[in-house]
Amino acid sequence: MTTKSQQLLDWVDARFPLTSTWKAHLSEYYAPKNFNFWYFFGSLALLVLVIQIVTGIFLVMHYKPDASLNASGVPVAFASVEYIMRDVPGGWLIRYMHSTGASAFFIVVYLHMFRGLIYGSYRKPRELIWVFGALIFL
Repeated sequence: MTTKSQQLLDWVDARFPLTSTWKAHLSEYYAPKNFNFWYFFGSLALLVLVIQIVTGIFLVMHYKPDASLNASGVPVAFASVEYIMRDVPGGWLIRYMHSTGASAFFIVVYLHMFRGLIYGSYRKPRELIWVFGALIFL
């Protein structure tokens, strides 16, 4: 890098410390040597759970769980699902995210538990954490 571009980068970094934040939190952040692919599934399970909660709240705002028939002879519950799919902006996407997320959540949680079994996370001194996780799973 030339000195002019380095000076410009230093000037910007003094006012907006993106480079130092990148180094402190991402590129030079200490992580254990045994960190691998399997350790992503815990945070992935949390992400999918949050997506399920958010999409569920949006779906509950438009769904009517009513078994009675409307004026055209269609059950109100079915009509509300049709309303979500056709008239709510992005409703089709929210509904499909919610239904796919339900399956994804089980897959990710099972892989997270499998990682715990592989690496012996149920052994001393972490057996209490394993018991709490098993209770949450139940």
